[in-house]
Formats: sequence, structure tokens, C-alpha cells
Amino acid sequence: MDLFLVVCVILYPIALIIFIVTFLFDKKRVILHQFSCFWASVYLWLQPLWKVTWEGREHIKKDQAYVIVLNHQALLDILIIYTLFKHFKWVAKSSLLKIPFLGWNMALNGYIIVKRTDSKSQIKMMKQSEKTLRSGSSVMIFSEGTRSHNGEVGRFKRGAFILSEKTDFPIIPIALYNIDKTIKKNSFWVNKALDMRAKVFPPVYSKDFKNSKEMSAAVKEIISDQLNEWRKKKFQKDPVL
Repeated sequence: MDLFLVVCVILYPIALIIFIVTFLFDKKRVILHQFSCFWASVYLWLQPLWKVTWEGREHIKKDQAYVIVLNHQALLDILIIYTLFKHFKWVAKSSLLKIPFLGWNMALNGYIIVKRTDSKSQIKMMKQSEKTLRSGSSVMIFSEGTRSHNGEVGRFKRGAFILSEKTDFPIIPIALYNIDKTIKKNSFWVNKALDMRAKVFPPVYSKDFKNSKEMSAAVKEIISDQLNEWRKKKFQKDPVL
């Protein structure tokens, strides 16, 4: 926790300076987002017990916007996704903005904020996500809406898939594995060396499905099948929590 705060205190002022210097000509805040990717990566670089292996990065093309969906295992998922160093806007719950430094940086980046229990906020989020896609920025969404309690993929909410269907922007599925094993339950103690996995899949297009419900089920299956494949390979014996 001390390391987290020290890095925040050092890097947030730099993020603020980047925002002030670039906001007039960098409307999508690409430069600030890249710095945010660097900021998140610092935590992983300073933690020698954590190793992240990425596959399929090439499926995200620089000149294409996507609706990116992924399974949600732990808060560390957010840091892992930043290490893609790809441009996107998070769809994030409003409570995160209250977190010092982290929330402030999210606000500077212009991420898409939603109050999950507020229907008006959800409608606004969908409209803002559509506008973001059409401006050329990808939108990143945890389709389960909340973290999994057992490592299994939970029920997918259909918002991301309705968005893809409405706008014709493709879905990019991402599967995350072993992220929930990095920190022991109910503590800040880091587990032993752990091989975390992340995989980007080829785009999925709404035109190939009858409706958003069918598309959601197909993407969930892609991610679930990949998690099952990783479990069978046993990259790293699960630590005792």
C-alpha cells in the first residue's frame, strides 16, 4: 500500500501537467492515456513476483475503435489492461472517482462514468460510449459488471453487445487468468510468484448473430473456454490463500 501511494504522489502531478499542456490539441487524450498505461505498468515492474504473459495484442488495430469486453477477477485487472498500451476509454463506476490520485486521473482522462443503480446514468453512459466510439476511441467494459467471487465467468450484462449492435463497432474479447490469486484474501500480502495470463481474441461482429443476446453468449463462451484451457495447462500451481 505504501508503494501504491508513493507512486501516485510522484506520478499524478506529471499526469496533471500532461493534461494542461495537451488538452487543446489532444481531444481524445491519447498522450495522457499512454502516460496512464506507463503509470499502471510501474506497479508491475516494481513487483518482481508478478509476471503477465500477453497473447493476441495484434488483434487490436491502431486505426480501429472497438467495444472491448473482459472478465473481471480482481482490482488488479485494471492495471493489467493498461499494460496493453492501447488507446481506450474505461466505463467505470462513479465511486472510483472518489479515490485520491487514481480517481482524479480517471477524471482527467475523460473516462465514461456510470452509477450502476441509476437508470438515467446508464442511458447517459450508453450515449457517451456511442459518441466515444464514433470519435475513434475504443470503449473498455467489464461485462460482468462486478468481480467474480470464484474465478468463474459470471453472467454478462448486455450493454456492451447492444452498443456493438447499434453502432456496428466490433467486440474484442479479452480473457484474464490468475489475476485473483495475486494478493491473499483480506490482506495486502502478495502471494508467491504467479504466472498471470491475458489473451486478446479476434474481433466479433454483430452482423454474425441474430441479436445481442446471442452475441453475448458467444463471447462469454470464448472467454470461459480459454480460462478452462489455461486451468488444464496448470501454468502455475495455485497458491494457498
